[in-house]
Amino acid sequence: MNSLLLATRPKTLLAVVGPIIIGLSLSRNPIKIEIAFLTLACALLLQIGTNLVNDYYDGIKGVDRDRIGPARALASGLLNAKTLKTAFLVSFLLAALLGIALMFRGGWPITTIGIFSLVTAYAYTGGPFPLSYYGLGEFLALIFFGPVAVFGTTYLQDLSFSWLPIIAGLGPGFLAATLMAVNNLRDRANDSLHGKNTIAVYLGEGKARIFTIALVLAAAIIPFILFAMGASIKTLFASGVLLIFLPMWRKILKDPIDQKLNKTLSKTGLCLFLYSLTFSLGYLL
Repeated sequence: MNSLLLATRPKTLLAVVGPIIIGLSLSRNPIKIEIAFLTLACALLLQIGTNLVNDYYDGIKGVDRDRIGPARALASGLLNAKTLKTAFLVSFLLAALLGIALMFRGGWPITTIGIFSLVTAYAYTGGPFPLSYYGLGEFLALIFFGPVAVFGTTYLQDLSFSWLPIIAGLGPGFLAATLMAVNNLRDRANDSLHGKNTIAVYLGEGKARIFTIALVLAAAIIPFILFAMGASIKTLFASGVLLIFLPMWRKILKDPIDQKLNKTLSKTGLCLFLYSLTFSLGYLL
């Protein structure tokens, strides 16, 4: 059970919680707790399933054999392929069951989001065209951990369309893409050897470092755009959160690619969560 818990990559799950907090803060109505809980549970199960699928298929293909990052369950022998496959199927099944309840609540917009999210969660590493092997990891993180998650959360509360959650969702989306970019920068050399063509592989080390910081800067700009649209000046504190992590951004630009990036990865997840929490509090106040 301990090995299975580690395979879910608990430290990455803050990336799911952040955009949902923002989505709830943007709701114009009193929060419906049961809908908020179902939204969070469904999103977490999808992310857990995605992580398990990634462990399973990368393990089978031998991508995880000599990586700098933490040992993966299948590659290190902590779990066998059958157990891992059963675990991700159960995660997706539970997410689908919870998703049905949300689809009844949200109608066709949530049904569309739910189907695309489930298919993408599997296709990220599984299937005949694994999306993460073709430089799409950062883009998918930006979209699904950003506008899709924030808009979906707000829509389930209000049942009305607004551009605000979509624009606000770009903030956590860019930081989720940063999380993916740090991961791919760390694994670049190993991924290249095994034919996993991430953006870091395409760009090379130097440009991949700059690309990662560019994503952070993009996240910093979003609160200013929302302030110009009429949001409270307190939402700008979210951009200030990124300054707290300035030493970490410098390390991404200059430090050697080694196991220290594992800590950077978990801190980026924390940064995303704090950014989302600060933005939400600023918006509400």
